[in-house]
Amino acid sequence: MEDFKIISWEELIAVKECLFPQGTSVTIGGFDGPHKGHKELFKYVLNYSEKNGIPSGIITFFRPPVSVKNGSYSGDVSTLRLRLKKFRELGFRFVVLIDFSSEFAKIEGKEFFDILIKTIRIKYLAVGEDFSCGYRRGFGAVEIKELASQIGFCFDSIKSVNLNGNLRISSTAIRNAVAEGDFTLAKNLLGYPFLFDIVGPAWLITENNSLSALRSYITQILPNYGKYKVLIKTIDGAVKKAVFFVKESEVGLYLEKDSTGQFGLENLNNFDAIEFICKE
Repeated sequence: MEDFKIISWEELIAVKECLFPQGTSVTIGGFDGPHKGHKELFKYVLNYSEKNGIPSGIITFFRPPVSVKNGSYSGDVSTLRLRLKKFRELGFRFVVLIDFSSEFAKIEGKEFFDILIKTIRIKYLAVGEDFSCGYRRGFGAVEIKELASQIGFCFDSIKSVNLNGNLRISSTAIRNAVAEGDFTLAKNLLGYPFLFDIVGPAWLITENNSLSALRSYITQILPNYGKYKVLIKTIDGAVKKAVFFVKESEVGLYLEKDSTGQFGLENLNNFDAIEFICKE
């Protein structure tokens, strides 16, 4: 696999010359998931990249901007680690990571694009039909289309995707499905099972081959309080059944004794993610 570059916004604005003089094919967004709707968008970017022999990239955020703007936000669908892993698996060559700070939020849309054009030389851009950026979201499809005509890059605004013709596929719909414990719907919206990142929380090893972690340190969405059947997945691809508890202030993970040695708590660093199956 070709090199996969992660570039911070701070690194990008500090460069003195274009990082990709051959041009790039990119998309911009929060891409929390990412889900089937995002994948449709990615298809355009990756196809243009392949046909024209230029790198494909994603401009995204450490956490979705909605997590900063919305006080009642229920949690991320995925973590940055799992999103980056998925972007790489899909074939993207680079990611520009932005911290959606109060300072960044003040940047005008035209200034934002001037920086991108100067540093990564956009030749193709695809965004969702409801995309807008810049101070007070003042730079949308109309402005981007005009800029594309002036600068000379190709631009597509991609329509949203519906599930079974009626439910719009979105990160919000996935959050709602997970919160309600409807993991089948979440899987259908994502295109793969909802995964809880086991790497993020600070786990405490408790008695009886169990782990616990405080919810206050968890950024991902969780289902309602209860006991859930789950699958633990390791970095090297092994899978084991387990039980996951969601409580008011903490979560817990119980593993049965394992004879293979792959799922002992001493191998916690080899654990990757948890797939929710159903509520018990």
